[in-house]
Amino acid sequence: MPAPPDHRASAAPPRPWTVADFAVVWLCGLLGAGAFYASGRGRGEAALSLSLAGQYFGNLAALWAIGRRREAGALRFVVEPRDTAYVGLGLALQVSLALLFLPLARLLFPDGRPPQEVAEMIRDPATSTTLKLVLVCAAALLAPVAEELMFRGALLRALERRGRGFAAAGSTLVFAAVHILGLGGDRIWASAAVALPPIFGFGLVLAWLTFRTGRLGPAVFAHSGWNLLAALAYLVS
Repeated sequence: MPAPPDHRASAAPPRPWTVADFAVVWLCGLLGAGAFYASGRGRGEAALSLSLAGQYFGNLAALWAIGRRREAGALRFVVEPRDTAYVGLGLALQVSLALLFLPLARLLFPDGRPPQEVAEMIRDPATSTTLKLVLVCAAALLAPVAEELMFRGALLRALERRGRGFAAAGSTLVFAAVHILGLGGDRIWASAAVALPPIFGFGLVLAWLTFRTGRLGPAVFAHSGWNLLAALAYLVS
């Protein structure tokens, strides 16, 4: 007696991740931030905290929803206990790249560092201790997970078909460009000239780590170390 047909065999194979997928994930983060901020009804710090939660909720929800229809394990989100050592790499890169571009920062901003929205809120004495802790935790925990899934996960994977060099450079360029949105002040291009070269260099290292290990775990912890040192430096300044 012939075996019944296997309908699963005729199903379309999962699609690979695309640049459009990344764009949807990023847009969902913006929509989530706006929706959660509005739900705070203008209650100052509470609304700001909600907007951060909404941004990462939107990013992660979109990654989950799209990922269900994509190649299993394509984002390579695998974390191992030994990955915690990469926090030290992030700390070291934050210090070394800051020192490397310090002459440029002093040339363009002799009176101080270029303004960054979140950093200025952490530094502001008027910001409550609760909100400062929320911002530091978001920078050290939520941002590394969400951003690595987006940039070294979805976007790097989507561009990899054109070669690893292209994927590393392309995803890092977008990663650096997106951070322009976090710069403040009226000298946006001067701020970008100071802030973006270190971010671009850091992004290239994260892409290299991802290709070298085949996982996102090392990049997530290195990113966490980078953000944590920056947040703590602003906290105590």
